[in-house]
Order: sequence, then C-alpha cells, then structure tokens
Amino acid sequence: MTNLDQLEVTRYLDTARCAGDTDTQGKAYEALALYLFECIPGCFAERNGVSHFKSEQIDVGVCNSKHQSGLHALPHVILVECKDWSHPVDSSTLGYFINILDNRRVETGILIAANGITGDARDHTYAHSLGVSALARGIKVLVVTTEEIEKLTCTEDFVELLLRRFLSSYMRGGIGVP
Repeated sequence: MTNLDQLEVTRYLDTARCAGDTDTQGKAYEALALYLFECIPGCFAERNGVSHFKSEQIDVGVCNSKHQSGLHALPHVILVECKDWSHPVDSSTLGYFINILDNRRVETGILIAANGITGDARDHTYAHSLGVSALARGIKVLVVTTEEIEKLTCTEDFVELLLRRFLSSYMRGGIGVP
C-alpha cells in the first residue's frame, strides 16, 4: 500500500489522453484503476482476468480485507470495469457488466467511466434504470468519473468517495452516483 500521489494519477490520465489508439488508452485507464485500489489499506488488485471459456474479461479485480482505514463496508471481492470513453457509458455496456457481476455472485462492481453513464439518476432513465433491478439482485454498481479522480488529493479521498457511493446505491435504490 502506498499513499495516493496526485502526480502519478495525472501521469496515468495523461497517458490515456495521449494514447494513439483505444487499446493503449484503455490499458492506461486500467493501470490507473489498479494503482488507485492498491493505494487503499487492505486492498490488492489484479488486472485482465479472463473467464474460463474466454467469453468475459474483467479489467480489475480487487481483494478487500476490510481494513478499518480502507473499504471496510464493502465486500471482500470487488470487480472494476474501466471505460475511458468520450461519451457516457450506455445501458447495454452497463448491463453486460452487471451480468458479469451476477454470474460470479459479486455484490459490488465499480465502473470507472470517464464521462459517467447515460440517463438521469433521479428519474432512473437509460443506464441508470439498470440499477434498480441490479440492486434487487443484491448487486451494487458504483460509478466514478475522471473528473472525480482528478480531484483526489490522497488515498482517504478515494476511500470516502467509494464509501459514499456504496451508501448512495442503497439509499437511492440504484446506481451509486454523486
């Protein structure tokens, strides 16, 4: 575990922004996610998990030992999907991620989406509408944007952001968003 370094975060984001192709861009965004989670006390992470039949790919898997200064309220296993897209993530992409979570009986997934997801959280429209049925199946999806990552000053900021999103998903009955 290391303390989050804003310059390191900026370096990852700059690498993603300056990438010549979407594959390099995506890998830089995944590396950023790995870095962020490895900064959290009690967490370690791995990248690029592929299912046995090679039909599903996980960007980042996080093992959470529930350290008191870390993600103590979140489950032991968290899966992370990274989308450094120029537009919000749509409902079909979010639905696919929720299906992966459900197939593995993983209770919490984190979508690091550069520009969030489509729709309106209050009205549960578009991608937000999937949060209601996901929560009914015991699945919480927490959304984190690039703008929010850029504002992080320390590891505690990231931990608080995720814990607040987790609470938000329960309170709103849907996707954990600001």
